[in-house]
Amino acid sequence: MTTTPDPGTLFREMLGQWEQMANQLGGQVMKSGEFSRAMQGANSAAMTAQSAAHQIMDKALAAANMPSRSEVEDLSGRVRRIEEAIGRIEALLMTQAGIAPPERPKPRRTRKPAKSA
Repeated sequence: MTTTPDPGTLFREMLGQWEQMANQLGGQVMKSGEFSRAMQGANSAAMTAQSAAHQIMDKALAAANMPSRSEVEDLSGRVRRIEEAIGRIEALLMTQAGIAPPERPKPRRTRKPAKSA
């Protein structure tokens, strides 16, 4: 009685052999100096293109009299520090005046957005 080979087993063996050959070839290619130089060149080109894009965007924003991302981040940090200082001053003044700080309503934890009045 002859049994027919399982196509799944045959496919898995072929895939395993293919993976092994691809890994060997990939390992040999990655060890070569040409590959590392090519990857370094590609990385350098990508970094140069990214830098050029940033410079172009900065120039376009400056021409439109708009702030750049870094300027907005700086302003955001300044505003946050000012708000924190005002909060500390307010708390200190309320403590000296003997006034309890007001209860601030906490946002509801629902999936529905808050209804506007």
